[in-house]
Amino acid sequence: MELQRPHKRLVYTIFALSGFCALVYEILWTKYLSLTFGNTIEAASVVAGTFMAGLAIGSFLLGRFADREANLLKIYAALEVAIALTALLFAPTLDVVEAIYVWLAQRFSSSTLVIPLLHISFSAMLLLPPAIFMGGTFPIMCRFFARRKSGGQIGRLYALNTLGATLGCFSAGYLLIPSLGLTYTGLLAVFGNLAVAAISWFLASFYGATDAEGIKIVKPQKRFLEPAKHRPVLIAIGLVGFFSLAYEILWTRVLLLFLGNTSYAFALMLSTFLVGIAIGGALYARLARPEMNEKRIFILLTTGMGLVILLTTPFYDQLAYLFQEAHKFGGENFWLVSLMAYLIVFAIIGLPTVLSGALLPAAVAMIDPGKNHTGEGVGLVVLHNTIGGVIGSLVAGFTLVPSFGLLQSFRGLAICNLVVAAVLAYLHCRQEHSCRVVYAVLTVGFVVALIPVSWNQHLMNSGVYCYASKYSSMGGLDRVLDYENILEVFEGTETTVAVHEDKQGRFRFFTVNGKTDGGTGSDMATQVLIGQLPLMIHPKPSDVLVIGLGTGITLHSMTAHPTQNIDCVEISPEVVEAEKYFREANGHALQDPKINLFVRDGRNLLLTSPKQYDVIISEPSNPWQTGNANLFTDEFYQLVNSRLKDGGIFCQWIGMYDITLDNLKVASRTLLKNFQHMTIFENGPDLIILASKTERSIDYEQLTQRMSHPKIKSLFSSIGIQSPGHLIAEAYVFTEKSLMTFSQGVSTLNTDDHPVLEFSAHHILGEHSLGKLLATNLQALNAAADETIYLPLDNLGDTNPEVADALRDIGYGYSLKGRNDIARHFMAKAASF
Repeated sequence: MELQRPHKRLVYTIFALSGFCALVYEILWTKYLSLTFGNTIEAASVVAGTFMAGLAIGSFLLGRFADREANLLKIYAALEVAIALTALLFAPTLDVVEAIYVWLAQRFSSSTLVIPLLHISFSAMLLLPPAIFMGGTFPIMCRFFARRKSGGQIGRLYALNTLGATLGCFSAGYLLIPSLGLTYTGLLAVFGNLAVAAISWFLASFYGATDAEGIKIVKPQKRFLEPAKHRPVLIAIGLVGFFSLAYEILWTRVLLLFLGNTSYAFALMLSTFLVGIAIGGALYARLARPEMNEKRIFILLTTGMGLVILLTTPFYDQLAYLFQEAHKFGGENFWLVSLMAYLIVFAIIGLPTVLSGALLPAAVAMIDPGKNHTGEGVGLVVLHNTIGGVIGSLVAGFTLVPSFGLLQSFRGLAICNLVVAAVLAYLHCRQEHSCRVVYAVLTVGFVVALIPVSWNQHLMNSGVYCYASKYSSMGGLDRVLDYENILEVFEGTETTVAVHEDKQGRFRFFTVNGKTDGGTGSDMATQVLIGQLPLMIHPKPSDVLVIGLGTGITLHSMTAHPTQNIDCVEISPEVVEAEKYFREANGHALQDPKINLFVRDGRNLLLTSPKQYDVIISEPSNPWQTGNANLFTDEFYQLVNSRLKDGGIFCQWIGMYDITLDNLKVASRTLLKNFQHMTIFENGPDLIILASKTERSIDYEQLTQRMSHPKIKSLFSSIGIQSPGHLIAEAYVFTEKSLMTFSQGVSTLNTDDHPVLEFSAHHILGEHSLGKLLATNLQALNAAADETIYLPLDNLGDTNPEVADALRDIGYGYSLKGRNDIARHFMAKAASF
């Protein structure tokens, strides 16, 4: 019998829920695999490409199967159960895969070919089975609802499934993972799949071997469609997939400059992209008519995509003003700021994604597979569209942006997009007067392509997502940006790095996706202390690892200590390129033969290398940034512990200006779980925590001896530190006992499974929140400090005069700091010797 209206709505609902679960899994599994394979663009591309390949294979193979199977609702239920089972097995299988991967990576670490092959092989092992099952659900549902002309119905199903995916993406990024963590979010998705399976199985008992129209499903007399006959259409939809995913990669790179490199930003951008796709499918479903000329519609939609990109990309730099206003309007209301950002993003990418979303059902309509071959027709279209999408994303990220930059990549793709539309117009409607509008649009597009355009790089790299309040308080974007020049911009596969200099040439700094990450101004002292403090305290720091290159200032003079080997790992090739502008400040550190630079993910290096270190320094800041967040978790600290030699020191930098008091306590508690002993230093808004498994005191004579080295002495003089006593007074705060008092009552840990700090970016909004956060954190830290004057010092000297000199040096240091009460204490103690 024909599908009843309530049951039809129920089928539509479970199909949307299936899309919801699929996107939740994609986000979860990408996160899981980034922890194993690294957070590099290469590893992420392998994961995304493998997942999409699985969807394409499933759609193609199961599309053919759908045309020959009678009870489609039961098959659909079986696929949902299979998805749930493979999802349940993902985490335990990943544990086994990670152990094998680490074992192989350690043995083939020098090979540039083996590691990518391992990524591909293990990604395929983990992702292909569930992705194939997911890919099969769409053609099966399309076959169930098939009609003689199914373009409109396919557009409706495509829209519903994509709408569910949109909600899944948004919910996972904004609600589920922040609240439940990865494991429970995954279990919720599994429950969703099982609910879909149960409802589908229940409905199958009513409709048996019929389709939605109540017509008995029979095997088609003709075995398969002839792909060669439809090759032009399939190539065209493959190219549409190529352009769509290439545009998505470029949009992501541009919008990160205004939204920030956060999990929220990725969820917002992907969900906006999917909303456009869903609207496109829905509009096509609503407007499709049997008598419609699908070829002309397909050509017009393809032309529109390219034209819209050409018309809008010249103005992307002006987005800085819109996002600045969004922050001003939203203030400290995270959801309001997110809504404004969503509307801005949709205004930019909405129309081209709507056109893209309408093209897939249009392609199926052009093939016109008929009712009995709908599953295969949909499978073929999805296969070619997805393959094109995978290639497009890889070409955009790895070839176009590094070679031509973002703006010219957009324009080049859009021109190619128009060329494809022109070829299609020539082949399919050159004799039709009704295609005159297509030729007119194409002409406009090619004329627009001839106009030279450029972006204002000051606006593009302004970082309004974290500096909006600064710009408001200082008179606006233009006034602040007018004080600086941009020396060079490096646009790479994953990040945009810009090197800035003030108008007078007094200091330089660099930004990564708009956010300042180091320079020769106020950041100078922190960059020096992060590298020098652990080497000052360790008795013999032979092997050292520094995670994060930055300006290279942290590496400056580290080789003057008793070191044999210093490894530095930097994830961004663009940061390595920008280092040349800071060589005067960093003493040409990378030219020192003791220093070895690795361009890769720092956590992955520790995971796959058995090497042990005396000192490990982690200097990436801002745990709310994607990628950096993986370096602040309980599991990362366990990994660090396993790579430290006996008596080794781990140095952690935490900025107090963009973290709430509760989250600072969570970060402290997570460190305390893994390291029993700590010495905490402070430089303005930054905490520098030296953590170890064994108790360490500060050897004053060792400080004196090392600070006497000309290179080290000169470096400390450049930040105003004149003696060991001055260093202690200027930077030392307290030990782990006070940190335990500070974090007392907090049981939450920042873990890979529940990354609390990664989802804390919404706490740093508002006109004065950064200043308020810093003041609150400093006040709480000072309150936790032991009131007694205690310094973990030893070896002040062998004779009484030497001890007295050391005490006077410390007292003088505190007097320079303005801590006269402590200064008098040490001066009085010196007088007693």
